[in-house]
Amino acid sequence: MDIGRVFSISFAMFRQRFWLLLGMWLVFLVIQFAAAIALFVGVMVMGLAGAAGFAAGLDDPAALTGLGIGMIAVIVVFYAAYIVILLAQQAAMVTIASPLEEPSFGGAMVRGFRSALPFFALAVLMLLGYFGLALGVLALVGGSAAAGGSGGGVLAALLPVLFLPVIIYLACRFAVLIPVVAVDQVFNPITALRRSWSVTRGKVLAILLALIAFVVVSLVALGLPVALLFAATDAAEGGSGAGTVLAIIGGLLIIPLMIAYTLFASAFTASLHSEVTGGGSDRLEEVFA
Repeated sequence: MDIGRVFSISFAMFRQRFWLLLGMWLVFLVIQFAAAIALFVGVMVMGLAGAAGFAAGLDDPAALTGLGIGMIAVIVVFYAAYIVILLAQQAAMVTIASPLEEPSFGGAMVRGFRSALPFFALAVLMLLGYFGLALGVLALVGGSAAAGGSGGGVLAALLPVLFLPVIIYLACRFAVLIPVVAVDQVFNPITALRRSWSVTRGKVLAILLALIAFVVVSLVALGLPVALLFAATDAAEGGSGAGTVLAIIGGLLIIPLMIAYTLFASAFTASLHSEVTGGGSDRLEEVFA
């Protein structure tokens, strides 16, 4: 696995498909706003129904409980739908950014929504897995602490730290789950986990280094507006008028940089998947043509 090639392809995809990625991001932003409005309307309707019930002298505890459950159900359904929308957005943007795919806006959106439910199932499975791992660590910590003595206390303190490499290892093995589902179209959650585990075999260290490099690049890119905002705060406390100017510049920079970061993250994920799966030499030649 060539880490330099991962970033070369990432920047190439970011440049070549910038407007497609931005368009997809904007479309899903509109969808998210529409979902938020739907939640607001649903909560308002439930609230008005409850107020009308009280105004009519409704004092039936069962009816009031039903109203409360109905409002909770509306909120739960909204958040579940919102998570599905976010997952669909990730899948659609990674599909557009993949060097293994032809850039089709409509096809990527369809692929995104088709991938959303498998992603939801994967998220549940992985949460259960991490929850089980956490319970195992807590059980070991509790057993070590119950054993008493200085050795037991030290072991109890070190166990969470010792399990951190395990979590990092698993994160690297499943780093390409999104493109495995969206690009490879592996919609069975268990099969997707197996494929991600298979294509990352023997490449954990390279994936980890690539992820660290990505974090460093992200911190450098996003660090400028954050630094300007901190400088604006210090200048304002010192009574300098430069604080306002720095705050405006930082505020204007942070929004486009956050959007660009989101688009580049999709390109990076797609390129990492292309690299660990061997990619397609003919498609990569077209990327750099």
